[in-house]
Amino acid sequence: MTTEEVAARLTVLAAALPRPLREPVRSLVARPGKLLRPRLLLACARLGAPEPSRVVRLAAVVELLHLASLLHDDVVDKAGTRRGGPAAHAVVGAEQAMLAGLAVFALAGTEAADLGAGASTAVARAAAAVSYGEMLDVERAFDTMLPIEDYVELVERKTGDLFRLCCRLGATEAGIPPQQVRAVIRFGSALGVAFQILDDCLEMESDHDPGKPTGSDHGLGLFGAPTLLALRADESGGLARLLLAPDFGPDAMAAVRGRVAGLGGVAAARGLSRDWRARAVAALGDVPDGPARSELVRFADGLVAGAR
Repeated sequence: MTTEEVAARLTVLAAALPRPLREPVRSLVARPGKLLRPRLLLACARLGAPEPSRVVRLAAVVELLHLASLLHDDVVDKAGTRRGGPAAHAVVGAEQAMLAGLAVFALAGTEAADLGAGASTAVARAAAAVSYGEMLDVERAFDTMLPIEDYVELVERKTGDLFRLCCRLGATEAGIPPQQVRAVIRFGSALGVAFQILDDCLEMESDHDPGKPTGSDHGLGLFGAPTLLALRADESGGLARLLLAPDFGPDAMAAVRGRVAGLGGVAAARGLSRDWRARAVAALGDVPDGPARSELVRFADGLVAGAR
């Protein structure tokens, strides 16, 4: 059970899409990123003795859900790049990119259905939750008063749901006791929050990953954890005025980065992410010690280290 096998399965699945929708998806599959979600599912499956071919197929399913959300997010966010290349909508247009995203959601559902009712139901619920989370994301646009607690709840509905799905599917395939499955799902939920907050931090740093669109979320009024925490600390109101300026652009984003860092927003967000990482590891208390449990702890630590 390897990510190479998952990548090969993704290539096969993408090739099955209708020709007009195939290329945007194949382009993303050819630039696979870190495959974090498949890696998480594989790690959870190693807690037991699963059927390897099923696990690889399920890992491909969760990556398909992630790819579908990227296709849609990039249209909504008007992001020009993705994974070091042009975003799909910049190449084929917004309508075709959105249709490709719908096709990928459907493809994930079809593949999951072939693996049984349990997997199909879990995938369908996660897809619905991710879509709902995206809608909530748009609804809270330009809310400079959004409490960090509400933001965390939103993240749990979006990023956390997909991480939970990875853990649920992997642990279920492992065949471990229900109590341990529930513990692993709690691990995934908390880890998803930690990961998203760290991802928010990356957008506020000058040495960000050039393969990721940065600043576009702020231009759309979608403020991450560092910015929300900085807004809470800003008694002058200057940061809010910057964020709500009608001519917000790259220069304004540079000023926002400096202001957020100066107000301690990035440092506070990193501390919050560490807290959620600790919650994730604590959730594994019902999982017996062993190589597979240690792998999950290392996975959590790697997310934190990778964002430094």
